[in-house]
Amino acid sequence: MSEAAVEQHSSIDPQAGINGPPVLDSFAHVSVPCRDLEEGKRFYTQVLGGKIRVDTPTFAAIVVNGVEIGIGNEGCTFLEPSHEYPHFAFYCGPEALSQMKAWLARCGIPSSNFWTRKGVEALMFFRDPSGNMIELFCKSGFAGAADLPKGPPRGHGTVVDVEAFRYDTWSLPDE
Repeated sequence: MSEAAVEQHSSIDPQAGINGPPVLDSFAHVSVPCRDLEEGKRFYTQVLGGKIRVDTPTFAAIVVNGVEIGIGNEGCTFLEPSHEYPHFAFYCGPEALSQMKAWLARCGIPSSNFWTRKGVEALMFFRDPSGNMIELFCKSGFAGAADLPKGPPRGHGTVVDVEAFRYDTWSLPDE
């Protein structure tokens, strides 16, 4: 930063007419740890259908349905066993929810059971190869949603065993 820019930023009076946070432009990205970068890139492109935007030796950014997901293998920490949070989620339709569960099974990637909170929506968790939790959330239209196991706002420990879908190996069906 230039000396003039530093001076300008350091001279901002934090008490001068600031009555709340600014309106941010948009969501930029989420970054998660990755045990093996090549494996992570394969997962996010070939299992979730993303496109690589940035590719370096220690970090990649993949765009999945308009959301940029960064994966890196330096200076990171991993999700503790038995934890649901943090996780990130995608909305999907009922057909996509069922198709993803079947696709994950074909790739040897375990996923949670379908579950609901209010009998209208359907949810499912799965993990990337590094153990990062991903949720699919179908807002409505899922056949049998009213009969799915019902859980509280978070599914962990009640209707979803988050440890049951950890895995070490997986492969694409044509490998």
